[in-house]
Amino acid sequence: MNTPTNNAINNHNLAELTTMFTAQRVFFDAGHTKPYSFRVDALKKLLSAIKKHKDALIEAMYLDYKKPAMEAFIGDIGVVIEDLKFAIKNVKYWMQDDYIGTPITLQPSSSKIVYEPKGVVVIFGPWNYPFNLIMTPLIGAIAAGNCVIIKPAHETPHTSLLVEKMLKDIYKPEFVSVAMGEGKVIGDLLLNNFTFNHIFFTGSVNTGKWIMAQGAKTLTPVTLELGGKCPAIVDDSARLKTAIRRIVWAKYFNAGQTCLSTDYILVHESVKDKFIKGVISSIQEIYGSDPTQSKDYGRLVNPERTKKIVTLLDSGEILHGGRYDIAQSYIEPTVMLVENLESPIMKEEIFGPIMPIVVWKNKEELLTIIRKNRYPLACYIFSEKKSFIDYIIKNVEFGGGCINNALAHFGNNLLPFGGVMYSGMGNYHGKHSFLTFSHAKPILSAVSLVDLHIWYPPYTDTKTKLVEKIVG
Repeated sequence: MNTPTNNAINNHNLAELTTMFTAQRVFFDAGHTKPYSFRVDALKKLLSAIKKHKDALIEAMYLDYKKPAMEAFIGDIGVVIEDLKFAIKNVKYWMQDDYIGTPITLQPSSSKIVYEPKGVVVIFGPWNYPFNLIMTPLIGAIAAGNCVIIKPAHETPHTSLLVEKMLKDIYKPEFVSVAMGEGKVIGDLLLNNFTFNHIFFTGSVNTGKWIMAQGAKTLTPVTLELGGKCPAIVDDSARLKTAIRRIVWAKYFNAGQTCLSTDYILVHESVKDKFIKGVISSIQEIYGSDPTQSKDYGRLVNPERTKKIVTLLDSGEILHGGRYDIAQSYIEPTVMLVENLESPIMKEEIFGPIMPIVVWKNKEELLTIIRKNRYPLACYIFSEKKSFIDYIIKNVEFGGGCINNALAHFGNNLLPFGGVMYSGMGNYHGKHSFLTFSHAKPILSAVSLVDLHIWYPPYTDTKTKLVEKIVG
C-alpha cells in the first residue's frame, strides 16, 4: 500500500503560502516555464507519475469513500491519462503563432495571434472526483506555460495527500505547489493575499459566486465549473432498453456524486410504466438485492452529506430503494416518482443516488419543467426523432450533452467542457484547456518601407472618398 497512513490534513499558513506564491512569481518571470521543452517534459513526468501511482490512487479513493476500482479508473485516472497523451502530442502545435488574414484597409501588413502563458494560476479541486478535476486543468495550465498552485479537497484526505506527495516528487515547488487544508480557510488566504493571473474553480454554485467576487477585486479572470440539475429526457420513440441502461449507469456512477449525473428523468407519459419497470430491473441486475454488498457501488463522501441527501427522500413516492445508513455514508440506489415540482428534490442539485422521475405530456410542458432549473451543466436526450432532438437543442440552454447517451461527452477531449450561467463559465479539456490558461495576444506587423499618408491629417474630401471606396 502506497497511500499515506496518516490522513490528517493540516492547513498551510499564510507564511507558507506566501513562500509558495512568491517563488512561483520569480520562477515564472525568469521565463523557465515558457519553452516547449520544459512544458512537454513536465507533462511527460506527470504521465509517468500517474502510471506509477495508479494502484495507490485507486486504493486512496476507496479509502476515502469506497469508490469502486473501475469507477476510480474510468472517472478519475483514465480520462486524465488520455488528456495527458493528447496534450503531449499536440502542445507544440498549440504553442505556435496563429497567422490570420488582414483586411485590405490595413495593408501592407500581416496579423497573427501569439499564445502566451498567463502567469501564476490557482486550481481549486472538488471532492467528488478528487484526482481528475485537479489534474485535467493542471494539464492545460502546464501546457500553456504557467506556474500553478493547487488546492485539493480536504474531504478526501487519502487522495489529496497522495496527490501532494506525487507532485512534490516530480516538480519543484516554484513550478507546481499544493496548498493543503480546509477549503474556506485556504481559499480566504489565497484569494485575499495574492493576485493570481487566473482562478480555476470546480464546485458548488454558492462557492463559485464567492470565488468570482474575490477575483473581481483584482480583475482576475475565472473559470467556474459548477453544477446544475442535468435532465435526461426520454420521449416515446426512445429505445428504452438502451436508454435505461445508460441512464442508470450515469445516475449511480460514483453514487450519484457527479456534476454531470442524470439528476432527474423526464419520461413521456406513454412509456412511463415500461421505463420505471426497466429501471428497477436494471438496478437489481447491476447492484443485487442488497447493494451494501456490491463491490460496484460506492458511498457518499461523509455522513454530513448523507444526512442532507436523506432529507430529500420525502419529496415523492419511493418506487424502489430508500434505505440508508448515515453512519456508513450509505444510501441505497433509489427511484422516486415526483409530481410536485416545488418539492425540495426539484429545487437543488441532488448529488446523490436518488433518481426522481417526472412525467411529461408535450414539448411545451417539458420546456416549462426544465426552465424551472434553467442552465444545467448537461442535458441528455433519448429519442429517435430528429425534429424532437433539434427542438430540445435549440430551446434548452445547457453546457453540453449527449443524444442517446449520458456522461460520455466528458470523455472526448476534442470537445470543450463547461457550463452556462449558473452551471459555470469558461471551458476546458484538450486544446480548450490550453486556451483557457493562455492569453491570446493579437499582433499586427506593418511594413515600414511604404507609408500610406492617406490615413493622416489633413483630411480632405478626396481622402475621404478614397477610404469610402476601399471599404465599399
